[in-house]
Amino acid sequence: MFNNGFGGESNPYAQNYATGGGASGGGFLANGSQSDSPSGKRAGNNTLRPVTVRQILNADQPHPDADFTLDGAELGQLTFVAVVRNISRNATNVAYSVEDGTGQIEVRQWLDSSGDDTQKASDIRQNIYVRVLGTLKSFQNRRSISAGHMRPVIDYNEVMFHRLEAVHAHLQLTRGVKSNQANGAVGAVQGLDRGQAMQTSDINAYSGSNQNVLDQYKSLDPLPRQIMSIVTVEAENHHDGVHVALIARKLKGVDLAEVKTVVEELSSEGYLYTAADDDHVLPTA
Repeated sequence: MFNNGFGGESNPYAQNYATGGGASGGGFLANGSQSDSPSGKRAGNNTLRPVTVRQILNADQPHPDADFTLDGAELGQLTFVAVVRNISRNATNVAYSVEDGTGQIEVRQWLDSSGDDTQKASDIRQNIYVRVLGTLKSFQNRRSISAGHMRPVIDYNEVMFHRLEAVHAHLQLTRGVKSNQANGAVGAVQGLDRGQAMQTSDINAYSGSNQNVLDQYKSLDPLPRQIMSIVTVEAENHHDGVHVALIARKLKGVDLAEVKTVVEELSSEGYLYTAADDDHVLPTA
């Protein structure tokens, strides 16, 4: 089982890593695979490295036949979380254009003849977060990911956890961050999530009529939760995006400037993305 340095098997997101073909048992921070100092640089191809898209694009490759390296460590199997922006389906493979806020890259998943992969690929849709496990490839100076496994992300906490995990891996390789320091940081984030939990009664009548939306965004503060409810419902009739002015009109007593500020925060956190222009937004899921 994957031990990522943030609590190992007790972490629900780390447990899902083992479902990726070939990735089982190869955790980047597995016991004995890395030291707590920058001197333990060689990670090896059997490890699983949490990364961002920007790190993938910036990985070093001295020459076309050389292995990729990141932070001085060999980059073998990797994992990241990103939003699917475009899908191109072919008979033998599916190509996804994904981005995580740090960069954009193509992910290609090859389909076998059993039909099982085809069924799994149908679960991946545009504008949802996915967990990707795979390897970095380069062809004609263009980098892409060959995915061994992809699945939808159903809990946004996994997105935030992955960002922390990627930072932790980077710091451990470059500065020798101790695992107990990372555990403390994650514990603080989890405590913050619990403290921000809201009851449905805190939301106004507009949100109250959309229980599924309320459940999906129940960890948000009242105003962001109201905004997500409005955008989710209005998006059905505004395919080019819901204008921030419309959101403000639905929120009686909240001025436009405050709505824009909250919308920007929700966009930076991955809940919304801009559509026709910066004033039109749509939910990512």
